Amino acid sequence: DRMLFGMKISDANCLAKSILNCENLTALTLQSNLIDDDLLRMLMTGLIKNSRVTHLDLAHNKVTNHGVRLLSKLLGMGSVMTSLNLADNQIHAEGGRYLGRVLRANESLIELNLRLNRLADEGGRMLLDGISGACRISHLNLAGNSLAAKSVTALARILSTDVNLLHSLDLSCNAFTEEGMDEIAMALRNNKILTSMDLRMNRADADYFAAHTGICSILRQNELNALHTAGP
Repeated sequence: DRMLFGMKISDANCLAKSILNCENLTALTLQSNLIDDDLLRMLMTGLIKNSRVTHLDLAHNKVTNHGVRLLSKLLGMGSVMTSLNLADNQIHAEGGRYLGRVLRANESLIELNLRLNRLADEGGRMLLDGISGACRISHLNLAGNSLAAKSVTALARILSTDVNLLHSLDLSCNAFTEEGMDEIAMALRNNKILTSMDLRMNRADADYFAAHTGICSILRQNELNALHTAGP
């Protein structure tokens, strides 16, 4: 019986109290616990008052747009959150809007994982528009979200700016076309930061990506430059 597994209301209540009172907790991993928005709301009573948790992993749960709206309170002014994993939940375009809005002013988050959600192209665009602001994200995973042309344009805007801090991107299993690949390649011409980008399993042919865009050579050169700068 599936109901025998996962977090219960009593579990969430006890955990929230523990989070509130624990002074040494910095990382919290709650993968595959059937956590929905109601359970998350209860957990938030502890998280919202804890200023020490920097890593939160809620992958493989049942968090929806409303849950993302709750979590966005952890990313506001004074946030200490550096890593947020929401992979394989039930987040749609509206969730992308909530995250994009709060990330415009966030200066703490470095790693965001939203793979295997349902942002769709509009949700991806709104999220990426937010990241183009003061956000300091360097590792972003948006694989398997049905992103397409609007998201490509928003991403290209980020990659072509001097202030972006993105080092790694996973955009596999989306709906980018050959035209989208060209747009990304154009944006990367003067990019010196990005060293890793996964574009496998998109609509553009894999051979087209490798042979015609020059993206791989740009990423490789950026990686070599980063190693040279870091020194021995």
